[in-house]
Amino acid sequence: MAVPNSGKLWRRIFLVLLIGTSASYFYYARREFPHGGSSFGLGYGIAGTALILLLAFFGIRKRWYRSTFGTLEQWMQSHIYLGVLVLIVLLFHTGGRFNDKIAVTTFVLVIVVVASGIAGAILYATVPRMLTEVESELTVEEIADQLNQLARSMARIASGRSAPFQRIYDELLRQTAPGGLAGWRLIVSGSGRKPQQDADWARLIALVPREEQEELRQMLVVSRQRRELLLRLVYQQRYKNILEFWLYIHIPFTLALIAFAALHIAAVFYYGRMPW
Repeated sequence: MAVPNSGKLWRRIFLVLLIGTSASYFYYARREFPHGGSSFGLGYGIAGTALILLLAFFGIRKRWYRSTFGTLEQWMQSHIYLGVLVLIVLLFHTGGRFNDKIAVTTFVLVIVVVASGIAGAILYATVPRMLTEVESELTVEEIADQLNQLARSMARIASGRSAPFQRIYDELLRQTAPGGLAGWRLIVSGSGRKPQQDADWARLIALVPREEQEELRQMLVVSRQRRELLLRLVYQQRYKNILEFWLYIHIPFTLALIAFAALHIAAVFYYGRMPW
């Protein structure tokens, strides 16, 4: 169960930490030349590394269902605000100066991870509401079963009909075929072709023999029912894919960030700097 006002609590914590960290940096910058090798610079680096590891632990905590160490809502709020804070802390660590490509790459990875995390937080605040608007009481499996039943009804109506009738049937099916990578293409595209409008039915019906026209009307009705059901399923899957898509950026870049941070630390403490 979510703890009330956990977002407000972490906003206050973030504000206090931001003010304290910023004040310490201005004090430090007035006393000496800011750089990562100074005592303050190393302190910011250690704090930033600790924050990165703590933030990475959120992925484990989400799947650690028996844990009572804070609620998922509290961890989510801390993940968001501490994620923004780590970018500021690491900027203070560098003093705005980068001595090697490893340091530059590490900081760029921090920016990508934080930016993708902010994008994910925005998506989780907006997309579930849109998903609720299009979700039905049926499960995905039940919708798929109904779609198959309607497709079989269309096939049964079209069976043994004339060539023009078969062409119309094939075209109706082709319009609703998903194609390759359809689920992910929904993220950047619409829901596919627009449904066949009733105004076009008269033109289609005129293409078939008179004795098949009533059957074609029946098939067009079934096709419209199938398309409306498919459209609802498409939007459900579209919003779900949007919720998952940002993780394909956030998680791999987080792992890369941890690796480059470790490499940067090793380079600094064992070799002085990375000779690139």
